[in-house]
Amino acid sequence: MKITKMKKLLDFTIFAPAFLLLSLFIRPTKGKEKIIGFAAWQFSGNIKYLYLDMEKHPNLKVFFVSGEKDEIERAKKMGVDARYYLDVKSIPLFLKTNAWITSHGPNYIPFFGFIRRFFPFIKWKRGKWVDVWHGIGWVRARRGEILKAYDYDLAFDTSEFFRERFSGGDPTIAAKIKITGYPRNDPLIERRWQEEEIAKWLNIPTNRKNILYAPTWGHGHKRKFFPWEEIAKFLDEIESFCEENSCNFLIRMHLNWYKHETEQKIVLENEIKNKKWIFHVSPYEFVDTQPILYISHVLVTDWSSIANDFILLNRPIIFLDTQFPAKKFALTPEDRAGYIVKNKDEFFKALNESIKNPKIFEEKRKKIMGKLYKYIDANSSKRCIKEILKILE
Repeated sequence: MKITKMKKLLDFTIFAPAFLLLSLFIRPTKGKEKIIGFAAWQFSGNIKYLYLDMEKHPNLKVFFVSGEKDEIERAKKMGVDARYYLDVKSIPLFLKTNAWITSHGPNYIPFFGFIRRFFPFIKWKRGKWVDVWHGIGWVRARRGEILKAYDYDLAFDTSEFFRERFSGGDPTIAAKIKITGYPRNDPLIERRWQEEEIAKWLNIPTNRKNILYAPTWGHGHKRKFFPWEEIAKFLDEIESFCEENSCNFLIRMHLNWYKHETEQKIVLENEIKNKKWIFHVSPYEFVDTQPILYISHVLVTDWSSIANDFILLNRPIIFLDTQFPAKKFALTPEDRAGYIVKNKDEFFKALNESIKNPKIFEEKRKKIMGKLYKYIDANSSKRCIKEILKILE
């Protein structure tokens, strides 16, 4: 069940007075044990994997807050200490928290995130604020502006290249960004999973090559499911390809695509019902992306940041060369380490070659990896935890 904006506003009118009153008496903990709150819409990505590693630390108590009831219940089923960010009963815990960790800005930090979302000029905050971010995108994101506007104490990134891009040359912001790597990629590098277990989770056949189709959304512009063919005809051709080449075709559209392209979503779901080798791994049903990347042998995308996680597996990537509505790039079009296709015929040719010759573009992938990542060693979480403990000393 989704919590409406009106319900959240009503909850806040009850939560805020109690929070302010108790804040006069309750301060962040000062003992050896530190309390860490993770505040995000979803328990996924860097939030999830850093939480799971910090949970093992003997001197850390961790919990997760969200404003989405369904997400709180999902996290609880995973054994996570998950709470509603406007829960009155949790106020003492919120006030004792030493550090808040976020991935999309401070919106879900109890009280302070809610207030500063509407009144950004209010600078009051409690505890340290840490940003783990959510992706290595192609666009020059506003991350540095967020770190500065909300006075974050610490942030994590994957390379000096991105620290320079996000800080925009501001030495104050650059000093807050530590090169640690992203916790969510540790399992990919470590090869932590068993493919059979992931296939069972996704309910897909085993012993077949998996092609993951994961383009980005339209960024405010209408975006077709596949740029050079209607959904029904394209899926018919994909089904035939998968039959001939012993493949599964996994479809994972961007969250915002489902919100903005409702008609195409309905067509897609109806067409898949009749297909044997095409599977919809929606981010609503299968929230965690990393295991899906791990089981995929080929990635098909356009300008999605998912390519910059998948590249760590050093497997083929096919880029659909579509127009991307971005004025400022962080990465350039030349940083696409794989096939760049401009029409349907080129796409199927590249797909066939990727299945048969996965080592093509291997050297370019390694070169781009060096630009994107300083560390490729499955120790990102450890470095993040070390930096967090430093600012709490």
